[in-house]
Amino acid sequence: MRIIFITGNPHKLREAKEILHSHDVEPRELDLPEIQSLDPKEIVAEKLKAARKKVKAKDAAILVEDVSFWIGSTGLPGPLIKWFIKTVGRSGLVAFARVFGATRARAECNIGVLLPGKRKPHFFTGIVEGRIVGPRGESGFGFDPIFIPDGNTKTYAEMGAEQKNAVSHRRRALAQLEKQLRTNVV
Repeated sequence: MRIIFITGNPHKLREAKEILHSHDVEPRELDLPEIQSLDPKEIVAEKLKAARKKVKAKDAAILVEDVSFWIGSTGLPGPLIKWFIKTVGRSGLVAFARVFGATRARAECNIGVLLPGKRKPHFFTGIVEGRIVGPRGESGFGFDPIFIPDGNTKTYAEMGAEQKNAVSHRRRALAQLEKQLRTNVV
């Protein structure tokens, strides 16, 4: 199946191609609206709606994703992670967690896919639980330097791309999509 992945991020594209290897995954960089909501599924649904209007390929599936980062039981920043990092930085996120006594976090990737000829999208969620630490590691983006996934001793930023991709929240969501495509359940 041909899948148009709405992304301009080469790391996300590489991971998607690796997991969805039996499909033709091609990138399309589009400026999609990012509604402000604490409901990740609502955000992904709006992105898909906008992408559907811009992508005219009737023979391809459209794939969008959105990442959330939940600190403890604060209910934040969730899908607003990008804006929190721009505003307070990674050290500010760690300070925020400490103020609330939060040492745990959850990385979440929500994927939406619209199959050719279908009107109803399908959603997949990948979740990785872990803990928050002071920034460590030079590689990575977003919350990568402050998040250690359970069962690991390194932050996402300290891991190489292959190691991170093996345990990532995006991998888990994409693997669910791949399974559904393989079994023709979607």
